[in-house]
Amino acid sequence: MTFGKNLQTLRRQNGLSQQQLAEQLGVSRQAVSKWELDAAKPDIDNVIQISRLFGVSIDELLTGEVFRDARSFPQPVDTNRGKPGKRFAGAVLILAGVVCMILAGFAAVWMQSVDRLAGSWYTEAMEYLWHFPVIAVVAVAAVCLLAGLVLLLSSIPKE
Repeated sequence: MTFGKNLQTLRRQNGLSQQQLAEQLGVSRQAVSKWELDAAKPDIDNVIQISRLFGVSIDELLTGEVFRDARSFPQPVDTNRGKPGKRFAGAVLILAGVVCMILAGFAAVWMQSVDRLAGSWYTEAMEYLWHFPVIAVVAVAAVCLLAGLVLLLSSIPKE
């Protein structure tokens, strides 16, 4: 059933003329007539007023279908299904990557101080980033950061 036919049926069932309905909605009788003929559509504010006036849901008003229980209502499509988990996992991975980078920095400085006590050391702590234990932590950090960014970017809804 079209919106216009549905509106006409509801108006008649409630014993209202087009003029009376128009006065209650604050529109012209011609506007109501155009709606009933499906020559025009009311704005959303009028749709809300009409649904309240006749005691029907907006879905019932627009489609003519009667929905009696929650299971018979059309269910909205969840466009964010799985996205909050991806965002959380991405944020955790990025945090882990940042922590690993900080640990790598501390490890490099620590290795320099240990080598200094032994009598031979690099002059720059950054040079220690290429030694095995530290480079492994840097690699883990890079993987975590990259994976976290991929997860975060893939969880952004596409328009």
